[in-house]
Amino acid sequence: MEKLVEKLKSRRKLSVREVRELIRNRDKWPEDLSALLARRALEMGENFYAYDIAENIPENDPQSVVQKLHIMALALARSGSLERASELLKKLPDSDSTEIVGLKSRILKDMAVNTVDEEKKRELFKRSAELSLSIFKQKNQYYNGINAASCLFMAGEKNAAEKLIREEVLPLCQAVENPGLWEEATLGECFLLLNDYEVAATHYGTAANIALQSGQLGNFASTLKQFYMLAANFPENSIQLVIEKMHLPGIGIFSGHMIDRPGRKIPRFPAYAEEQVRSELAEIIRKRNIRIAFCSCACGGDILFLEEVLKAGGECFIVPPLPMEATISGSVDIIPGANWKERLFNIFKNDNVFVFEPECDEIGVDDDAIVYDFTNRYILGIAVFRSQTLHFPLFGVTVWNGEKSGLTGGTDSAIAHWQQKNIPLDIVTPEIKK
Repeated sequence: MEKLVEKLKSRRKLSVREVRELIRNRDKWPEDLSALLARRALEMGENFYAYDIAENIPENDPQSVVQKLHIMALALARSGSLERASELLKKLPDSDSTEIVGLKSRILKDMAVNTVDEEKKRELFKRSAELSLSIFKQKNQYYNGINAASCLFMAGEKNAAEKLIREEVLPLCQAVENPGLWEEATLGECFLLLNDYEVAATHYGTAANIALQSGQLGNFASTLKQFYMLAANFPENSIQLVIEKMHLPGIGIFSGHMIDRPGRKIPRFPAYAEEQVRSELAEIIRKRNIRIAFCSCACGGDILFLEEVLKAGGECFIVPPLPMEATISGSVDIIPGANWKERLFNIFKNDNVFVFEPECDEIGVDDDAIVYDFTNRYILGIAVFRSQTLHFPLFGVTVWNGEKSGLTGGTDSAIAHWQQKNIPLDIVTPEIKK
């Protein structure tokens, strides 16, 4: 626990598993770390964790109350719960705090994005711009300046937005000696609004790399949300250029065949095809830049995919269909003399692996298809939610022989769910010796 606390305080990158371990062992903290841990969870994009942790921040003085409400409101706003976030902010006293004013401006901006009425939309964007501009004039901080410029742009005041960027925001950002995530993201947004797509793409890409290395995916998600808000106002080919150069992290959802049991009459994924499958999976992970993965943990495709994502430095979220002992006996340790169980245990040792508790605790002879179908749907749901939260592209990856079994809960059933949501699909087909 001491090492984890030190890691948290030193701002080194934390995994979701480490955050959860810190939460579970809060009785061993040398001091209350709720505010620090909640903010780290926000940086990572773990908004629900951030909210839950922030609820435990002690209300020792007015400042701690403000901090608690701010974190909780920001977590709600990033999760899309704008009305609840607004209600929390109403409990705060009037303040010229950059964080509080910035959050109020953000909520107005998000409300504008969600509004259909064009006149109301412009009004909300203008109100958001005025809030950010007022605090920018007081504090002279570039992040309020760029938000004001972006909202002016969205309100139709493009000349005012460009003037603000050229004369005030851009010089502030360019004066920073060692730009970090926020500075690079702001520079990207400045040059986007100035129609310099090549330079914008370079800065956005640098911001994405910083976010990956430092574990600030949640912060970068705010940048991406703003980018996509603005993108509709620019030529599609120019925006596509920026997106390609960003080389965004991808989220991968996986379902695939298990290794064939000995004596299978018609081969589907024979053991001798393992290295061919592994190689193709590694190439897909590289091509799609998959850094976050969701799947189960059966022998064969699942474990190969998990191993390769971890080799690439990614983070894996595992959803077993049943309690682990039952999952291992039914889907992992099923090939005599093979080492799939040991390989799975090695995966579990990695700090970048998080294992969900199974939703089903037993399985019946007639209900196995329902359990596996539920698991497929559950994995899809959390992957889609993560993609929407972080604004990262979602890709489906499968090891599949192409045959449609029609069985509920099978690989082709999972693929059908993905296709209904138009998720791009990469297929690895095991090569069968003739």
